Amino acid sequence: MLVHRNIFSDSISRAAGLASVRCVENREEISAVCRLLKVSVIVARRAFIDQLPGSDIVQLTNYGKGSHLLAVLETDTIETASAAKMLRLGCRGVLPNRFSSKLLRRAVLAVLKKQLWAPGAVVSDLLSDLLRTTSLKTESGLTPQEARILELTSQGYKNAAIAEALFISLETVRWHKRRLNRKLREPGRLPQSKAATLPPREMAAG
Repeated sequence: MLVHRNIFSDSISRAAGLASVRCVENREEISAVCRLLKVSVIVARRAFIDQLPGSDIVQLTNYGKGSHLLAVLETDTIETASAAKMLRLGCRGVLPNRFSSKLLRRAVLAVLKKQLWAPGAVVSDLLSDLLRTTSLKTESGLTPQEARILELTSQGYKNAAIAEALFISLETVRWHKRRLNRKLREPGRLPQSKAATLPPREMAAG
């Protein structure tokens, strides 16, 4: 388990029975430690995760076949909006600002089992969004790669980050986006009820 300095004391990780390595909030150091030690779980503050480029999140988390990311929020209770944002970015779970060793252990074990550690209401909302998005992809006839690019674009990823995450060239991303714009704007391609789920009028190809 890789944890940022000052998130919680060594006594908490010892009481939880979890081996941990501490580091500063520096993404280059985190990447190096993860590669060297094959870290299973990264415990990081929301403020640090918020400032990471999309490509770094993909590389660091299990979203990109890396470590599981557990976000620590700024509040003592888990707020739905903050938790949902962290999960959408690729985190496996969220913790309040203050937590016990027992709660830390339960959260870490859950994410290692590839479960989401978050309030049920947050998970339910994300599932609803997923079902709505899946319906949109099915009815619009998108290819798997187009659907993936649409998903990353809707999460705020820039073209360069998408190219890096999907291991394709920047020009290929632009080509797919041009096709997506044509498909999603073709009259009759989508049911009227899906209009509200569409991305902005034109996805930037540049």
